[in-house]
Amino acid sequence: MFAGVQGFNILLNLLRTKLVAVYLGPAGVGLNAIYNETKELLHETTNCGMDQSGVREISIHYEEWTRTNNREALDNSLKITRSLVVALAVLGTLACVILARPLSELTFSDADHTWSYICLAPAVGLSTLICGEMTVLKATRQIKKIAWLSTITIIVGICTNIPLYYLWGLKGIIPAILFFLVTQLAIVTRYSFAHYPFKIDLRLDFLKTGKPILILGASFVAQGLVAHGARLLIQSYINTHGTVVDVGYYNAVLGIISMFFGLFASSVAADFFPRLSGIFSDKQERRMVVIRQINVMQILTSPALVTFVILANIMVPLLLSGEFIPMIPILEIALVTGLVKTMATPLQYLPLAAGDAKLYLFAEVMAYAFMVPIYILCYNYWGLYGIGYGICIFNIIDLLWAMLYCKVRYDVMPSMSNMLFFILQTMMVVAAYYTVRNMEGLTFAISSAILVALSCVTSLATFQRIRHHD
Repeated sequence: MFAGVQGFNILLNLLRTKLVAVYLGPAGVGLNAIYNETKELLHETTNCGMDQSGVREISIHYEEWTRTNNREALDNSLKITRSLVVALAVLGTLACVILARPLSELTFSDADHTWSYICLAPAVGLSTLICGEMTVLKATRQIKKIAWLSTITIIVGICTNIPLYYLWGLKGIIPAILFFLVTQLAIVTRYSFAHYPFKIDLRLDFLKTGKPILILGASFVAQGLVAHGARLLIQSYINTHGTVVDVGYYNAVLGIISMFFGLFASSVAADFFPRLSGIFSDKQERRMVVIRQINVMQILTSPALVTFVILANIMVPLLLSGEFIPMIPILEIALVTGLVKTMATPLQYLPLAAGDAKLYLFAEVMAYAFMVPIYILCYNYWGLYGIGYGICIFNIIDLLWAMLYCKVRYDVMPSMSNMLFFILQTMMVVAAYYTVRNMEGLTFAISSAILVALSCVTSLATFQRIRHHD
């Protein structure tokens, strides 16, 4: 159900991306990406990891409530979490105002965008408030509502942002971000407040009771700082050593990949993570939950990935605009190792479910320590094509690294069937890339149809085998 709704959301996101590309062009897409990445950097830095530590805290008491029918501990954890979220939202807004000039100099090498960042400051606080209410819904297993909320939010975003881009062009980027977040917060709170009335206590003594949540969240803050800082560093490097148009192509590639895998990654965050947290103490069960999650992601992703590689030449101009044609080869290269994410993502949730803050932070820092030099070196050596090569190289290293620490610390690894399926379907993706690059006409059509059919048959056969076994 969740993946089906998210599939519809991808279509809506593609429509939104198409309209943004038409009205803003590559330069506008790049500028929009820089503002959003900076906003996310500050949000992740100042929200103290509430979207992870808060989910884990509330989930524990939610499970207790379902077993004992005693809701007092759950209500108290909700109150603590929401109180901390409000305080952190104010902190994030002030931080953006104070750091506006340094941020402008960091991202644009001048102070001309200082006022833009000051105007962007409320977006940081709004993002934290939205994050807090989504945390409540995730931790209390409101999966259907989360799914439909995402759909409603995207529709609202299209209806509100596009007119601003049309009327004001590049000047409409920040107003669009703010207006979208205000409407998103109104929609999310409509659902969360209905189930769990909003109660907070901002007294310092009460806030101190949330210290354990903040301690765990400190590792998420550091991870967010590293992650968004790394992405911002890459964007700034491309902007200063290339052009803002290159940044636009880079972010368009990442945006399409994120939308594609967002169909499955969002369900991992909303359903898999709370479920894994609840059964983590059972060694055998946690291994099976991870293996099954990998199976589901592989089965659903593989045929879609093969098809997308084959149709990229048609879909990119259709979904974006003709100005983005130069990014098509970059996207095709990057998608070759796309299936790596189906195994890496479930593994990377293990430290979170365990509450192992130190390992989680160390693993993420190491991953981004690999990513930044790989992307920069590949961009220097191969130019725009290097972005695609860099994504491929990093995906492989990221998976190997996740497999290593998950095996050593939690004795969890992808199963042999996971590995065999991955190898077989990756060969089909590579074959699809070769077909696109080297075939034309009837030969291309026949080869493409065979590859898509083989991928679908393999996924269906694997699904039936797993279903029969279960």
